[in-house]
Amino acid sequence: MGNITPRLLSVEEAARYVGLSRSAFLGSVANSVPPLRLGTRRVTWDRVALDRWIDAQSGISTPGTQKEINPLDALL
Repeated sequence: MGNITPRLLSVEEAARYVGLSRSAFLGSVANSVPPLRLGTRRVTWDRVALDRWIDAQSGISTPGTQKEINPLDALL
């Protein structure tokens, strides 16, 4: 059985995921991609939101250009 990549990442994991130090991540990315707070102590970042931020930074896509696909539309 293969490894499962978690969707929610700690600050250390999120920083490593985007290729920055913890302090650089908190100083830049964390201001643009809000964390998800789980309970009173756990703060995590959504890997998909980080991917979208990276896409926007690199010019692959800009916020609002990706249209959500309604599954019912695919049936029509």
